[in-house]
Amino acid sequence: MRPLILLSNRLPLFLEINHHCNGQNWFVHNIMDHDKVIEVVNENDVAGLIIDLSTIDISATIETVKSLRNKITGPIVVIAKEHDKKEKEILYDLKIDAYFLEKFDYSVFISKIRQLFWLYDKLRADDSNKTEVKTDKLIKCDDLSVDFKHYRVIHEGNDIGLTPKEFSLFWYLMQHRGQVLSRDQLLEGVWGYDAAGSTRTIDIHISHLRDKLEENPQSPNWIKTVRGFGYILDNDYPLVSEN
Repeated sequence: MRPLILLSNRLPLFLEINHHCNGQNWFVHNIMDHDKVIEVVNENDVAGLIIDLSTIDISATIETVKSLRNKITGPIVVIAKEHDKKEKEILYDLKIDAYFLEKFDYSVFISKIRQLFWLYDKLRADDSNKTEVKTDKLIKCDDLSVDFKHYRVIHEGNDIGLTPKEFSLFWYLMQHRGQVLSRDQLLEGVWGYDAAGSTRTIDIHISHLRDKLEENPQSPNWIKTVRGFGYILDNDYPLVSEN
């Protein structure tokens, strides 16, 4: 079983996290030094990393995340004693997955990690089925063409005028076509962070996409709503890669 690494020198925090993780059959390896964490990750396959910011300063945290982000195929979660907007922005830019403030609800904490494990497992499974895309490629799907050289989507010969974020969202849906994706999954996959309270962002961007993609946005053929969960992109058409 791959261990979940906890970087912390606080025994009470370890005991609490370990207790809740044991309930999920997750093994927690507690390490007190960030250099040792880097060594362990370089030599072992780990499930994820939890960083206690009271254990190491922000500079060491940044160094650790920079060094390990591409080596950990799982979530990196940070626990902070108090909110620091700048610190949080820096860490999300380095692609951490979640930022918790102390005195959080442990059941919510575990649910978040469980959701992140599910997401990473799903993405790993999808990787083997993804179409390899080069920046000079054109991907066709029915009467739509996705142009990666110019970051645009063409319908019946016309650029439908997607913004960069709309383009990223559309391609993420296209890569996962036929799968129901929650708003949180779309935030994680496209925006790259857990934006609590910002799922309305997804609804707004989906609405804009429908306005540009659909003949009748009120009765969409491409991007459909799955009530109570999220969205799904129709998968009736294969993706075809062209030079």
